[in-house]
Amino acid sequence: MVPSQAAENPSAEPFPTARPAGCPFDPPAPFARARAECPITPLRYPDGHIGQLVTGLETARSVLADTRFSSLPAGKRSPVKVPGSELSTDALPAGMFVNMDPPEHTRYRRLLSKHFTIRRVRELRPRIQELTDRLLDEMASASGPVDLVQAFAKPLPTLVTSELLGLPEADRAEFGRHVDVLFSLSTTGEEMQQSMAILGGMLHALIAAARKDAGPDILGRLTVETDLTDEELLGITIVLLIAGLETTTNMLALGTYALLRHPEQLAALRADWSLMDDAVEELLRYLSVVQIGPIRVAAEDFEFEGRSIRAGQVVTVSLPAANRDPLGFEDPDTFDIRRGPSRHMAFGNGPHQCMGHHLARLELAIGYESLLRRFPRLELAVPPQEIGTREMMVTYGVLELPVRW
Repeated sequence: MVPSQAAENPSAEPFPTARPAGCPFDPPAPFARARAECPITPLRYPDGHIGQLVTGLETARSVLADTRFSSLPAGKRSPVKVPGSELSTDALPAGMFVNMDPPEHTRYRRLLSKHFTIRRVRELRPRIQELTDRLLDEMASASGPVDLVQAFAKPLPTLVTSELLGLPEADRAEFGRHVDVLFSLSTTGEEMQQSMAILGGMLHALIAAARKDAGPDILGRLTVETDLTDEELLGITIVLLIAGLETTTNMLALGTYALLRHPEQLAALRADWSLMDDAVEELLRYLSVVQIGPIRVAAEDFEFEGRSIRAGQVVTVSLPAANRDPLGFEDPDTFDIRRGPSRHMAFGNGPHQCMGHHLARLELAIGYESLLRRFPRLELAVPPQEIGTREMMVTYGVLELPVRW
């Protein structure tokens, strides 16, 4: 189905974001209904055109691995708008490799992948632990309840990612504010462009400083070891900063909330810290904080799982729905840290699978364990019904998480 066929598909539904009442960790109910009907169903986009929504696990894997589904249609800049905003990929600078196909995408991944290997990430463990302990020390000095988002979940990935890229400490708070604008579904086109312009100015200054005096951080090494232009470095830095901040921040806060709301699981973890890696994997699957996307565009006409896909048609993969597919996971709506290895898709699949997944896993494991060990009596400071959630954001999470110990 293509946009001009919208009138022929009156059954197509808009993308759901409302969570079930009293169930902040479950995906919107329409996902399960759509998945039960078919793992790929019509979806009505904000501008009225009709695309496809993928909710089944194996179908999602297939879409993200199939090169006929492009990050840009027909090898050119996409006019497709990001759902909920007026930003199109025409506005993105060079170096935004998440919106590219091979060979451009492959070239950037090769230049960056060595900075995110398991070995390199393991070398960061002592520094991440040091930053974590510093934040927990500051929390411990508070006289009353604190908002875990602002006191811990947001500053930890901000500190880690900023140090990796050499972002000055004085710029980190402002950068975070503009990242929030980019990820809000209520952001207007004007607000989006304004934040992009401010972020671009900050990062151009950072790139200029790195070229003048390259440090050991990723940006400094890229200026010395590659022939990337300033515009390419700008796009790469935006991708890495946004990816490193938004998802990990929300996983730290929402994951802690999920553990506090499942005391039997929290008790099992406290009784056996060797379950931490399994707990991280289950939280990634169960919560799947990227609630919109990945988004792909058909590069050609073809048949896919019994459906006719037309060139230019937009396909949105729902990671929360795929990670709750009963065909892929036994009792998928149950949170169980003893579930063991699972083929969840929290980091995507295929050539665009999140390059920083080793780093994210390490940050989450250190963050959760350090927090829970430091505060063995950690609990919510307000009733659960008072915890607001980020339903109107591309990345799901909690707005605040007041806790005490």
